[in-house]
Amino acid sequence: MRMAPAVAVAVSGPDNVGKSTQARLLERRYLAHNLGPLDDYDPRWRHAKRQGLAAWWFQMAPLREVVDVLACSYLARSSAAQACPPGTLALLDRGMTMLEASVVATVAVREQADHAVAMERAGQLLGPYASDIARAQRVERELLLLHATDPRRGAHVALSREQTVTAMYSRYQHALNEHLHPVSHDTTIVAGDLSIMAVHADLCTKLRQQSVAVSPPAINDRWTVALGGLSECGKSSAGDHLQHEHGFNRLKIGYLLECAAARHRITDVYALPAAEQAELLVLELDRYATAHHYQHQFSIESLHSFDLTRELGKLLGEALTLVYLDASTEVRCQRGTQGPDDVIERDKTKRARGAHRVRDIADVVVDNGRSHTELVHALDRLVRCRLWQAHRPRVVPAAELGLPDHLTDFLEFMLRAVTVPGDAATLIAVTGSGARGKYLQGWSDLDVLIVAAPPALPSIGTALRDARTRLDGVKLGLTVVTPAECQAGALTSRLLYTIASIASGALPVLWAAPGFHLPQPDPDTVIARTRRDGATAAMDLRRLLLRDSVDVRAVYKVAALLAKIVLRCEGRTHHGDADALDAFTKLAHLPAGPLDPRLDPTATIALAEQVMTWWLHTLEPTP
Repeated sequence: MRMAPAVAVAVSGPDNVGKSTQARLLERRYLAHNLGPLDDYDPRWRHAKRQGLAAWWFQMAPLREVVDVLACSYLARSSAAQACPPGTLALLDRGMTMLEASVVATVAVREQADHAVAMERAGQLLGPYASDIARAQRVERELLLLHATDPRRGAHVALSREQTVTAMYSRYQHALNEHLHPVSHDTTIVAGDLSIMAVHADLCTKLRQQSVAVSPPAINDRWTVALGGLSECGKSSAGDHLQHEHGFNRLKIGYLLECAAARHRITDVYALPAAEQAELLVLELDRYATAHHYQHQFSIESLHSFDLTRELGKLLGEALTLVYLDASTEVRCQRGTQGPDDVIERDKTKRARGAHRVRDIADVVVDNGRSHTELVHALDRLVRCRLWQAHRPRVVPAAELGLPDHLTDFLEFMLRAVTVPGDAATLIAVTGSGARGKYLQGWSDLDVLIVAAPPALPSIGTALRDARTRLDGVKLGLTVVTPAECQAGALTSRLLYTIASIASGALPVLWAAPGFHLPQPDPDTVIARTRRDGATAAMDLRRLLLRDSVDVRAVYKVAALLAKIVLRCEGRTHHGDADALDAFTKLAHLPAGPLDPRLDPTATIALAEQVMTWWLHTLEPTP
């Protein structure tokens, strides 16, 4: 069977746009053959370097000699690519587009010509090589990387990444960028503010459109949290919490680098420049993410090198969150199991690598010098702020809820009392049956949720005392939580579900402070927390059923809660108690419950017992 010929992929673009980096990423991902720099393809480059490459290029050598060296180098490398074994992915740092662009820019500098004149002159200089250039272009899959859509901006970015810039090089870079614009959208990628791996994803996508068998990296669509800090700062505790509470896949940076070293036969991976270490680390993480397609969040530890950390940020961009765990030397020495001297000695090694400087570029700095509870809440807040989208609640007047007049009066009084400037509530909402038009006089409670910072609690307490007579005997189910508890998800499953309903717009509120947005818990978190609360609801229901005098109303409420929990875990949502119990009886193939529990207490208790029996049956081993 005849194998497909080698595929030549050229990555072109102006200086400092990342051509070599992208070629190196392809090389390591696909064990491709990198044809190396142009200098390897013509011995005259050695002479040019001895004279000083810039002086030779722009001043000393005849223009035709410079063009001949360039053209011969490009064509020789193209021939080498075509001679690669069948099936090889051959990589070229700069393709044939760059040959013309380099000559045009060189003419513009040396002859002080505008772009049109430089184009015409370059065409004359490259004329003798035209047929060979055309033949080479036909076999290359070339992609063009640009800093920006505007050539002047592109030249500015390219020059800003140089340590020193001469006037001649500046003119060259502006002419080069001008020639590379306008561009074809099919083969061009504008790097802009994109991360290196985001650019790589675009590059792979465009190569696939040219029938090159490469795939975009998976790691861009995942979230990686990198943990840094000095010895005994709590990196392991943080990784453990992210793993067990939030489902992160926990990996060690050292392990990933060792795997990369073995894969690429690198004797000492730590001897490589920081940028290449970071590339190997990210590619190994990407390989892991591809194999574990169901895993969407990773934590890596530990960030002991400042330079490596900085390069990781360039590679992953917004897909990476750098977390630095901070604690005083005294606290960390107390935590060390081998004594304070061991902690101080390990710190010396980490400080030598710049581990303490990671704090300066971290996205989040967590003070872990006090309690473990503060650490886990900080991590919870980090995860929730990333994964939960914030939404502006939908506000409606109290009169629109259809409640009895005295309850509407109570709510309006509370609104006036606790939304005044100063220590005001952030959000006020009616929940439960009162929010959904299902309120039953003499049976339903009035459930109210208030989101408020701690300083607002005294004014809320005062308002409640002044307004309680307006309830006219109706039981008030009041819940007060803080914005911080909402952000960290430090809520019961019922409250998580309520907050999610408000954030999604399914449940309106009576008041939301200007500019306030509520985080919307994700369904997986709500279901996981709900499943845990099923056991509590079952125990409460059993306790109620075993009392000498059964409280039918309480039994009905808790049975409905357990039904809602079961249904939610099955992917079904029912807000009302009656609706949930009706849906549950159908799910469990039980007889229908009473239409009105107030009128048939015996049937209500029987239904609650059936709900309990069904729940307990699910815990028994399968015969």
